[in-house]
Amino acid sequence: MTGEPIPPAQAARLEFLADALDVLIRLHDREVDRSLLMAMQRHRVAQWMARGPGTPAVGRAAADLEDALSGIGLQPDAVLLDALAAEYADIYLTHAYRVAPCGSVWLTEDRLERQLPMFEVRDWYAHYDITVPNWRRRADDHLVHELQFVSFLCRQGTPVAVADAARFLDLHVLSWVPQFCVKGAGLMRQPLYRALARLTAAVLEDLRSLLEEMTGSARQVRALPDPARPEPEENAYVPGLAESW
Repeated sequence: MTGEPIPPAQAARLEFLADALDVLIRLHDREVDRSLLMAMQRHRVAQWMARGPGTPAVGRAAADLEDALSGIGLQPDAVLLDALAAEYADIYLTHAYRVAPCGSVWLTEDRLERQLPMFEVRDWYAHYDITVPNWRRRADDHLVHELQFVSFLCRQGTPVAVADAARFLDLHVLSWVPQFCVKGAGLMRQPLYRALARLTAAVLEDLRSLLEEMTGSARQVRALPDPARPEPEENAYVPGLAESW
């Protein structure tokens, strides 16, 4: 395809997955409060995701989120809210689980934050005139920023942006986020965050499969470094210069 309009069925599925990502981004971004939990149940957000045009894996993970929200109830008490806040801190702030929410920790042999992968991600953002609010507080390659960028690309509606979304997922999201989700889900105590981790992995997998259908480009996910061997050199990829589809 060479710049043709996106077929309606694919466009609807892409919009659904971008909308689903935005919900997940909010849950990864900061701790939940009573008003958010009540709004998600009142508007039946988990049911919407479970019944949308996603894969069965997305539906099952969304059903887990629905169960978790039902367990919390419409009027969560202060004890439960404190437990959810503590879980959020353990995952994203204190690194109590040793499962980092930043790409550099996964993609470098030294397992440090704010390394080369962060600057590679920053170059992608800069190509689209995007900057993060405060990279010293939250690195450019933090899970939240990367998912926000993917959602942004999916909403552009152009062949180049869609191709960039696929390539960015391969190089900077699918290379580490699924492992973050799998390992995190095995450690998290609160059903809400276990469901969030599983749903994030399922939505990203579904999205990448859709982008493969749309672009015809097979996935080439960046491998995590092997501590025993140096990484082979890769050709640089310039965002915005993908072949038309």
